[in-house]
Amino acid sequence: MDYDALRQFAHLCRTLHFGRTSRELHLSPSALSRAISRLEEELGWPLFERDRRTVRLTPEGQQFQIHAIETLQRWEAFSTRLSKKSEALSGEIGVFASVTACQSFLPRILSTFRALHPEVRIKLETGYAADALGMLATGAVDVAIAALPEKMAPSLVSRIVLVTPLEFVAPVQDCEATRLLERNPVPWDTVPMVLPTGGIARASVDRWFRRRRISPNVYGEVSGNEASLSLVSLGCGVGIVPRIVVDRSPLRNDIRVLTVEPHLPPFRVGVCTQKRKLTHPIVRAFWDSIS
Repeated sequence: MDYDALRQFAHLCRTLHFGRTSRELHLSPSALSRAISRLEEELGWPLFERDRRTVRLTPEGQQFQIHAIETLQRWEAFSTRLSKKSEALSGEIGVFASVTACQSFLPRILSTFRALHPEVRIKLETGYAADALGMLATGAVDVAIAALPEKMAPSLVSRIVLVTPLEFVAPVQDCEATRLLERNPVPWDTVPMVLPTGGIARASVDRWFRRRRISPNVYGEVSGNEASLSLVSLGCGVGIVPRIVVDRSPLRNDIRVLTVEPHLPPFRVGVCTQKRKLTHPIVRAFWDSIS
């Protein structure tokens, strides 16, 4: 079917005036007449009754008018979908996150973005949470899920997606650490501690010990929260991990969260990227999809 001829027919149905339709569609009267004649020949029925003064739709023309309008509407909708598809973002975005983030809130963030931009490939890398900002700094990824310091580097932007307590956790089994924790007051200078090698959690617990003028008894230092929980569950000592890690861990029944005063500052988790990356259409689209 000739869609241009259908548009001309639909316009003529509204005006019932060959001259007006010709002018408004920028056609010569003869070109419009030929288009209508071709439609009538193709259908085998007259579409208009014409005399010198009036133009009227025939019964067949009235039926064909409904078909023509519906056909044009479907074509317009289809053309719009094709246009949007051709304008869709495509390419790749690199995202870094810890295993805990991947198993908790990250799927919600990624599913929203993927629903909006299905042509963009998501390259997801996992590792230690403490490495997230470093991955951004080196340009290894476009976006990182990271623990947010109190002061962000001027070159970075972030959006908070989660706030979770930072907890002292101890083994459930009877061991040196649990026996020391039963004392009142707790001799924190002798309790074996499993501490992060660095990052915000380590800085927080170091300040906690300094303010109490205590030198911690460090059993070991580990790079990941999951490794910390493994050593704690074995009875090696007391660890420091975000509560969300405890709640998601398969070892949660082998450890317990301690009530310790004063509390450690809450652990803020956010989506981060370099400011300059926001000029990239894919990164900008990802950023705008975060709610």
